Amino acid sequence: MQAYSPYPRAKWVHRWKETKGRDLSSQINGIVQELERTVVQIARLVEEGERQIELERQEWEVQSEKWRREEDERRAAKALKESRDEILRIIDIWDKAKRIEQFIADIERRAADLPDEDRFSILERLKLARELFGSVDTLERFMTWRSPEEHSP
Repeated sequence: MQAYSPYPRAKWVHRWKETKGRDLSSQINGIVQELERTVVQIARLVEEGERQIELERQEWEVQSEKWRREEDERRAAKALKESRDEILRIIDIWDKAKRIEQFIADIERRAADLPDEDRFSILERLKLARELFGSVDTLERFMTWRSPEEHSP
């Protein structure tokens, strides 16, 4: 015969065997006494199991909080990098825009000294070049930039 604790965190098992000289029916009083004595032991095992569960829950909460903080830090670093990369792209665009503006201004200045027919032809071509480049308004592009806080979800 076997008795055991049904509680998952309270491991306890005891076995009684029949022998040639002793069958289980003759051991009933001893079995009952043994079971009564082990009640306190099993209760302590249950309490210890519950304490262990609570400790594991607390450890899980600490670990979960650590993971959450690490994820927040990772997101913040990613947002900072994305924001920085974005503003560097805008600066590159600004640099190109400044060069385009200088290029166009130089052509306009030099075209002013040309005869009317040549100046008109150059200014028409310059108009086509402007259309090809589109807007070079860096302020407009800067307004689309997102700060690190705006990158964060």
